[in-house]
Amino acid sequence: MTNLMGQGKTASKLVEFGMLQNIAEDDSQHKNDYKTLFQGQGKILLALSDNDNMSQKALAERVNMTPQSMAEFVRKLEKRGLVSRKKSSTDKRVIIVSLTEEGRLETEKRTQVIPKYLRVLNDEELNQFNKILDKINQQMYLDIKDADPTLHNKYHKLMLNHVLTKIHTDETKS
Repeated sequence: MTNLMGQGKTASKLVEFGMLQNIAEDDSQHKNDYKTLFQGQGKILLALSDNDNMSQKALAERVNMTPQSMAEFVRKLEKRGLVSRKKSSTDKRVIIVSLTEEGRLETEKRTQVIPKYLRVLNDEELNQFNKILDKINQQMYLDIKDADPTLHNKYHKLMLNHVLTKIHTDETKS
């Protein structure tokens, strides 16, 4: 069983982190740009920058999206000139998605705003930290749902509206 002192210390560190994060973001020129990088189209661009020329199906699995959502996002990215699609030379049913030069530049520009404080973690530490945050977030979702199921639904609607607004804003910029 985890000790209460350890939990209390961690809780206070989370509060401290939240305050420092707000200060760091206020000081940043691109205050919240990085947050949208990991949603929807930004997530696809990042995945392709790590591993270009992926099948649309593999890309959907990599970023945990449904094939239908992936197809829609890829069409929008292609319309903006950030990715290209072509049929596989070995299997005409498979669509290969690639970053265009403009897509590479956009991804490089966006990744410049990833918080500097995350750069102190190596790959293994980032993976551990992500797993811990996933576990905490999952419990928080359950706690919110248990406390007030309508609040849980309101949260998901709020997040959906945020993402849709961001997508719409990105489309009007191009």
